[in-house]
Amino acid sequence: MAMSKAKTLPEEIIIDILYLLPVKSIGLWRCVSKQWNNFLSDPQFIKSHFNLHAHKQEEKLILVNWFRQLHTITFDHYEIYNEIDGISRKLNFDQLSDNWVTVAGSCNGLVLVVDRENIIFLINPTTLKYHKVPVSDLSLPLRGSNNRRSCNMYGLGYDVVSDDYKVVNLSYYDTENYEYWADSFVDMYSVRKGVWKRLETPYDHSLTDLASGVLINGALHWLARRKTEYSTLIAAFDLTDEKFFELPGPLDLSNNCFMCNLAAIRGCLSICTSISRDNDTITFWMMKEYGVKESWTKFKITEPNVDRSLSTLLCSITDDDVLFDIDEELVVYDMKENQRMDLMVDVKHMGEVQTFIDSLISPSFVQETEG
Repeated sequence: MAMSKAKTLPEEIIIDILYLLPVKSIGLWRCVSKQWNNFLSDPQFIKSHFNLHAHKQEEKLILVNWFRQLHTITFDHYEIYNEIDGISRKLNFDQLSDNWVTVAGSCNGLVLVVDRENIIFLINPTTLKYHKVPVSDLSLPLRGSNNRRSCNMYGLGYDVVSDDYKVVNLSYYDTENYEYWADSFVDMYSVRKGVWKRLETPYDHSLTDLASGVLINGALHWLARRKTEYSTLIAAFDLTDEKFFELPGPLDLSNNCFMCNLAAIRGCLSICTSISRDNDTITFWMMKEYGVKESWTKFKITEPNVDRSLSTLLCSITDDDVLFDIDEELVVYDMKENQRMDLMVDVKHMGEVQTFIDSLISPSFVQETEG
């Protein structure tokens, strides 16, 4: 690669330096020359750059506010008066309006978002590139023939074998009070192939509030129920095999599934439950060794006068700090010190909150649009 005619540094040293640049500096260095732009935009460079920096990146939040705008939150870790400041940035995408409903997944710096028209977009919040996922012919209409509303849960993950990002959509029609289960449909979109296909599921996915799939160990995880036994379980969807399998829970979830939610904490599958004799505690479990029932570890956080039904475990933002949504307020808990800290941000979130890291990865293998 002819990087430059300058003789001050060997080309291989210049390349090594470029690999060490932070994500947001790459755009500036692409302006140096056409050759540099081609090299810094090459998919192999982007993949290698991500693998080098991924474990060093600080996680950020992305959410939809009450005005249906997308915002990212960067943490200011200076703590005073039990508060952590969050610095918000509104995302503006070329030719896209602020009409967002939820953030539905995150993987390798890419984020899955859905608008009010139920259109799915795969975006990169750092580069502002995006890919509009085509509407599937298999998707359920917003209203069925019986006038029942259709419900959708999404997930985003990366298949390392096929080098492909995959979007999973679990859908079903809302059930009546007298019905015990609903027919669930699973559709998967391959970003590389640009096509949807329908898959089989042995589960009823309608038993909990709409929640995005939790990405751990190359699989997406939801709470579900066996149609034959009506027993609650953790259903995992393997992104390579494109099949479901079951994971053991820390306890019997059948009587408490409506008060549980899954999350990724420290890279481990975790579940927040309402099962506690103490009204002043929030309880969650972490599967420290994936797939091993005995590795579930219990954690308790003291929160006076907490209404556990309004508490949702969201994610971890550091090794010790865990983020909760408590009665629509974002709260950070220091698990080491058992201390609560309010996250002070100038936006009010609506729906789910996801974490992401800065990356150069493109949301499309073919055509892409950037702001």
